[in-house]
Amino acid sequence: MKFIAIFWALSISLLSAGETKFTVGNFNFNASDSWVKAPSSPMVKAALNHGKKNGPLLKFYHFGKGQGGGVKANLDRWKGQFKGAETKITPEEKTYGEQKVTIVTMTGTYMVGPPFGGNKVATPDYMLLGAIIPHASGDVFLKMTAPAADLKKVKADFEKLVASAFGQ
Repeated sequence: MKFIAIFWALSISLLSAGETKFTVGNFNFNASDSWVKAPSSPMVKAALNHGKKNGPLLKFYHFGKGQGGGVKANLDRWKGQFKGAETKITPEEKTYGEQKVTIVTMTGTYMVGPPFGGNKVATPDYMLLGAIIPHASGDVFLKMTAPAADLKKVKADFEKLVASAFGQ
């Protein structure tokens, strides 16, 4: 009996060893071991690289109640970071329990560079994966940009990470 208890405790610790748990706004996320914790900042509440330390970077934002714009404002802002009419935008509404979430994929020529001014470089075949989780205490925004070939491989893990905030 003691052996079973020790085995069970060891199994639980091994399972949780591969996860990174963190909170952004009112949501608790569980990142699997395919994500590597990256440095955050006052503006970026959490950051994760996919696959390895220098893999595609996912940033989490939460500005507080009534801040950061809503779904449409952010989709428009993110679209504005792409150049040209060829940008393909695929928004998708998902519901987890009572919570609605907008997940968006954008592909095209992304303007890589500093977020507030400065020189930007037109970079073709880029992709943005984003999620907007509305909440009365302030929306939570997830944004990831990288070459499209890299992010296509990440999309399933990205959606699994979003779903983790809702126990799924």
